[in-house]
Amino acid sequence: MNKESSSKTSGLKRFIRRLILFILFIEAVTAAVLKVLEYFKTKKADEENPTRDFKEFFNFLGRKDVTLSDSNVSGVITKNIMGATSLDLSGVSFKEDGFISLSALCSAVYIVVPAGVNVKIDGLIKASHVECDVPEDSTLPTLYIASKLTCSSVYVTTAE
Repeated sequence: MNKESSSKTSGLKRFIRRLILFILFIEAVTAAVLKVLEYFKTKKADEENPTRDFKEFFNFLGRKDVTLSDSNVSGVITKNIMGATSLDLSGVSFKEDGFISLSALCSAVYIVVPAGVNVKIDGLIKASHVECDVPEDSTLPTLYIASKLTCSSVYVTTAE
C-alpha cells in the first residue's frame, strides 16, 4: 500500500512539473510572437514618419551594435529579447533633457552616454542588474532611462 501511494505521488509530481514547463513554454512563445508583431508595427511607423526626433531599435535573439551621431536625436526606444545590445550615444550632443525607453527580457544592454550628461534610471526591474557609472551633476542635461527589465543586465557608462 505504501509503495502504491509513493508511486502515485511521484507520478503526480512529474505531471505537475511537466504542466508548469508547458505553461512557461506557452508564455515564452506568446511573448515572442507579440514582440515580433510589435517590431513590424514599429517598422511601419518608421516608414510613415521618417523625420521623428527619436530612434527605435529592436533586437531578438542576437547581437546588435547601434551607434548614433545625429544631433537631432532626443530619445531612443529599444526593445530586446534574449540578445545583447550595445547603444553608443557618445556622438549625440544633448542640449536639453532626453530619454531612453528600454525594454529587455533575458538580455544584456550596454549604453554609452556622452560626457556632460546626467543619467537617471527608473522603471520596473525584476530579477535584473543595473549598473550606472555616470557621475551625477544636476546642472547638466539629464538622460532619463525608463526601463522595463526582466532577467536582464544594463550597464551605463560615460564615453571616454
